Amino acid sequence: MAEKIRYGVVGTSRLAVKFVEALGENKNSEVVANFGYDFEKAKQFAKTYGVANTYEKLADLFIDSTIDIVYLAIKNEDHYESAKLALEAGKNVLLEKPFTRHKVGARELFLLAQKKNLFIMESQSALFLPILEKIKELISDGVIGKINFINIQENYDTTDKKEWFTKLSAGGGAFINGGTTPIGLIQYLTGKAVTEWNGFEFNEVGKADTRCNLTLKVDDVLANITIATDFNLETKIVIYGTKGEVEIPNYWESSIAYLKKNGEERKIIANNSKNELMCEINHINTSLTNNEVKSSIVTPDLTMHTMTIIESMYQKWYGDPLN
Repeated sequence: MAEKIRYGVVGTSRLAVKFVEALGENKNSEVVANFGYDFEKAKQFAKTYGVANTYEKLADLFIDSTIDIVYLAIKNEDHYESAKLALEAGKNVLLEKPFTRHKVGARELFLLAQKKNLFIMESQSALFLPILEKIKELISDGVIGKINFINIQENYDTTDKKEWFTKLSAGGGAFINGGTTPIGLIQYLTGKAVTEWNGFEFNEVGKADTRCNLTLKVDDVLANITIATDFNLETKIVIYGTKGEVEIPNYWESSIAYLKKNGEERKIIANNSKNELMCEINHINTSLTNNEVKSSIVTPDLTMHTMTIIESMYQKWYGDPLN
């Protein structure tokens, strides 16, 4: 592995922009190549962020020997095939959520990575935020007592996804796009897998869900997830314990939380980078430097169980449209 971890970036979306900006702030990383569906837009992207090589064919990027890992921020329907091609070409992979549109494909990717001794992880930047680590420590120390209930609300932004977001066949839908992180957070905070779940969605006839509500159970902890794309909803997570509660506003990128206990409120602050993706990038770089082939936080088991929950709900709502 080179002194710096060298990234190939696939995609030119807002997520790709933010990721490249974070890499630019990271002294242990550099972007050496990129690809986009629109070649001219990809070249402009490269010019803006100082990327040396822009490829017109994705397969050519995957065989670039200067790349250590590829970051895939592309259309949901292309996740599985693109990640598979990257692994087959010997590249480590960071794949944007949702990992794949079906758990069969997800399992195949993990098995292929294992066979080729390569790192693959679903991008879950919220799980690496310092504020989440602080709150998990607070829970472990019993500050709010035993957790009874977790409520997560998410206002999911579809600004750059409007062309395909209502199409199930393209990987559209509020739950498959917005549900991965909340489900991951519940399991991360409790340290256990979700054991039971059920939910409802709303959609226009023939289109994917635009909002949904899920109830989940982790042993004796109940949780609720509400995701909306068609009305304003405050994005936050609230964890209720027997001795108090903790609220994290805008949990995707927050550096603050509020502890409410004994009639008083205390603000908790964690030091974040200007770009919330930095902590995830540090984790990936450390994993690759240590020759680790899977994340210790966003584990294959966590991703697979999340995929099981998401797929089962779409089977209930639509009759298995994901396969």
